[in-house]
Amino acid sequence: AERAAAAGLGLGQLPEVLQAAERAAAAEKWDERAERALARREGMDALRQLLAEARGLRVAPSRSGALQQRVDDAASWWARAADAVGGVTSVEELDTLLRQAEETSVPPADRAPLLDKAALCRWWRERAAAAFVKEGCRLSLGESLAGDGHYELTTPDGGWGAHFACSFCTGESRYETAQFMIGCDACDRWYHGPCVGVSKAESDAMSEFSCPSCAAARGVPYRYAQGQPPPRPKRTRRPAARYVAALLCEAEALRVSTPESEAMRPLLEAATAWDVPARALLSPSERLCGTERLAALREAVARADDLEVTPEALPLARAALERYDNWRRNEDTLRERPKEARRPSVSAASMAPSTQDCGFLSASAFPGDCLAAGASLLAEAAALGGGEEAHGLRSTQLCAAL
Repeated sequence: AERAAAAGLGLGQLPEVLQAAERAAAAEKWDERAERALARREGMDALRQLLAEARGLRVAPSRSGALQQRVDDAASWWARAADAVGGVTSVEELDTLLRQAEETSVPPADRAPLLDKAALCRWWRERAAAAFVKEGCRLSLGESLAGDGHYELTTPDGGWGAHFACSFCTGESRYETAQFMIGCDACDRWYHGPCVGVSKAESDAMSEFSCPSCAAARGVPYRYAQGQPPPRPKRTRRPAARYVAALLCEAEALRVSTPESEAMRPLLEAATAWDVPARALLSPSERLCGTERLAALREAVARADDLEVTPEALPLARAALERYDNWRRNEDTLRERPKEARRPSVSAASMAPSTQDCGFLSASAFPGDCLAAGASLLAEAAALGGGEEAHGLRSTQLCAAL
């Protein structure tokens, strides 16, 4: 516009006007180059070179401000990226930095450390989700832990999988998922019969069923608890504590703070806190001796049903209780076998009235196989830390009868 005005006044050939025209043309040419550089998202070196050229121009280009802003944003990005790569950062910060790297034209080679860290973080999060989230659940780990355990499980095409878990199991045992299912008439959800304490015969005989959660919501006792606390929903697959600890160690090595690691940490701490007293109950020097110790172990196993990470000592505790319960059942069976097999004479009965009155037999009334089985049971009782303190008077009486 100024050149046109100068030409209209007949001043177009003045040296000053010609010099100003050259400067304006150079600035316009620089603006075109700057526009192309911004559009192509050229590297920082090219942008800084353009800014250096702009400072040599006698006329300020119109695009110099935008170019300077791009360079300033890139410098800020570099500082934050260096902190993220060398220190602890969050998943959200990684995502933000990578998005800004696209906007500020950071060369791919310069983004590589961030891209590598983000890729490792995604891989870790997938493994953490696979360890906790039930198969078929479309929720994140955080959403699964925040829920009530009653989730819709579907295949990728939206169908139902016969191998899926129900709300009261983890789905890790094919024995559990292969069982018959029973539907709740209140919530219309389906559960494996054994997972809610219902046998096949009970299921076939009943006309209406309320699951433990619906019974609790209505404030009525659950009918199929069989003297035990009603089953509680399992929100996750309940991985082993050792595997969860390894995952958290990997997260620390990645130096990335994730929502998953923050959710997993208190779960592992709860499992570890359970493990310490349980191991004391199971220690070789403190074997299952005494009804109080047995009751404490049963109570600990019942409390473990609330944990979403499986403590290391839990399988050992369950196995110890199972061995003891098997001992009691075998001992009861052994007591019944001689009663069914014996045909005592009148003189034999009169010789040991107190033994018959209390339901125990003298050694002469035991068949040979019972004697062998009884001796085996006593050996098992000793391995369990048995004796009078462990099993009341049962093993002592059995020993006297044998």
